[in-house]
Amino acid sequence: MRLFDIIPDRLFSVLVSPLREDYAAILFRIYEQYLLTTFGIEREVLVDLIVDYIEEKEENELFGRALDNEIWEESMDDPAGARDRAAFVLRKLEQTGWLTVETYSDYKQYVTLNDYAIRILEVLDKIRQNRQTEYQGYVFATYSLLHSDEAAKQGNLALEKAYEQTEQLINGLKSLNHNIKHYIERVLAGKSAAEILRMHFEDYKREIIDRSYHRLKTSDNVSRYRPRIIRIINDWLGDPAWVDRAADLDVRRDRHPDRESARKELYRKMDYIRQSYLTMDSLLEEIDRRNTQYAGASFLQLKYILNSSKNVEGRLLDILNYLAGLRKTEKRRADDPLPAEITPLYSLFTQGWLDAGSLYTARENSKNHQPEDMHLPAGPDEAQKARRRQQYREMLARRMTLNRINAYVLERLDGRKSVTAAELGIRDVEDYVRLIYVAAYAPSRLAGYRVDFSLERITNREGFQFKNVRITGK
Repeated sequence: MRLFDIIPDRLFSVLVSPLREDYAAILFRIYEQYLLTTFGIEREVLVDLIVDYIEEKEENELFGRALDNEIWEESMDDPAGARDRAAFVLRKLEQTGWLTVETYSDYKQYVTLNDYAIRILEVLDKIRQNRQTEYQGYVFATYSLLHSDEAAKQGNLALEKAYEQTEQLINGLKSLNHNIKHYIERVLAGKSAAEILRMHFEDYKREIIDRSYHRLKTSDNVSRYRPRIIRIINDWLGDPAWVDRAADLDVRRDRHPDRESARKELYRKMDYIRQSYLTMDSLLEEIDRRNTQYAGASFLQLKYILNSSKNVEGRLLDILNYLAGLRKTEKRRADDPLPAEITPLYSLFTQGWLDAGSLYTARENSKNHQPEDMHLPAGPDEAQKARRRQQYREMLARRMTLNRINAYVLERLDGRKSVTAAELGIRDVEDYVRLIYVAAYAPSRLAGYRVDFSLERITNREGFQFKNVRITGK
């Protein structure tokens, strides 16, 4: 559907008129009052609300004259007082589509805001009050929706709301990034050091650092729930049965004509949530870069403005400020010749030729490379190979594999039902290591024995200390 198939053509006319500030203030008052009511606002109450605003503006002659002129141009009427002016404002807001006046069964007239007007005023009110996004709120809400017990029963609703929360989170981060860019532009356009310092330590600190950036890095850190959100989305993406159940619920709610279209929409939303959290680091890094860029721009601009030294840098700044002033006062162009008093300060010219005394270092032709002959290193002789093969055989013979440990235990049992570690005979380090492997392989289902670890620890005559485990054949 097209936008103006839903909202009236003249809806925004009051916000571009000469009295746009006043119409906006009245609309915000109506919106605040409307939030406190259940069905609507009585017409007389609303008229009184507008009258209060008009009376507050009595001392402003420009406002009164502009409102009277607008009333005359549109209705050829000369208002007698504040109530007549308020009635005109109310009629105009109704005609342009912001309000609807209804007469109820008790013959009283009630005023309601249209649904699209409520949404528009909600957004404008957030902009007016400069409300900052609570990023952790969106992330926590997404996590709670996806991990709730109801998500298994009504997965389509949980996914839909999680998708909306993720959209708002990403839009909030993009807005923060844009706001920092806006402050960079403002600081570069700063006219005085006091203005830049006020912007840095008051506006930027309050609106960006305190309300958004600091929280984004501490309490509102989006990485707190991100792994678990990605994990549950991956589980759903790999579970066709869950997707089919959620798609059937959407079809029953008449949100999609068939299961296939519902499945495509579910996969699209899950992919959006997953990709948003996977690629969020690039956006966060851009916010960090912009914040660093703002700090550098603020410092350099202050340094430029406050530089009053008489060294080369300070004198160059004085000359540049002088030339910039000429461009403003005398409308000079950037390609105009320099003033007569500036020309002798420079001895710049175009270098048209080169000689041996020039500062330019000429390139040299590359020399032909003559590679040296390569010789393969001499390998081991047959005797060395034989020694190395023997070392490998001995190393393999000492490996404590499960089969060798099984054979060792069966040999020590020798027909008995069980044997203790002390009875195995621990005489050297190899026996001690073999006992460790006996205990380590015992839980395996391929082991031909069991080990009871409940016996006491002992020290044998050879000085080895170990738990006197009982080994029982299976």
